[in-house]
Amino acid sequence: SEAMRMSQLVESLLALARLDNDASLNLQTGNITALANTVVKNIKTAHQQAKITVTGLNGKELKDDIIFNFDEAAMQQVLTNLLNNAYIFAGEKQIEVAVGLIENNLVLEVIDHGDGIPKQLRAKVFERFYRSDNSRNRDTGGSGLGLSIVKQLVEGHGGTIVADETEGGGATFRITISNS
Repeated sequence: SEAMRMSQLVESLLALARLDNDASLNLQTGNITALANTVVKNIKTAHQQAKITVTGLNGKELKDDIIFNFDEAAMQQVLTNLLNNAYIFAGEKQIEVAVGLIENNLVLEVIDHGDGIPKQLRAKVFERFYRSDNSRNRDTGGSGLGLSIVKQLVEGHGGTIVADETEGGGATFRITISNS
């Protein structure tokens, strides 16, 4: 397990180094709904107790495909990192991935119903090596690089990401990418 943890740390550091060197994204028209469903399926395979659904921004079943310009590998990593974090902090509580378009901008939300993030720490969670709960040991906690990678990948798409409070408790990570 220590070798796996170190391997993941090295992979994260290499990803950040590539992003720091302005590695360009491969933007192509794709189906973000299908990608979200694939990532959810992969997370559920790894964490069989996970309760994750893909919905529209209104919280209802998503019936239509959402087509947008994005880098598939980058967005897969973004959603994987966010969902893994949501599962770590929310456990077996419900997690939603909400997808939609607002004024031709892509909006993705990963919503959990865990403990949430205190308001004063919401911007800090995107800093490199920041871990919101220092009492967690290295077996259950990450390296503090995942959300930094997410932020850089989202910004590489010309987008923004914010952490907010979920109504009723928990954390909501909201990504907005403009259609340019």
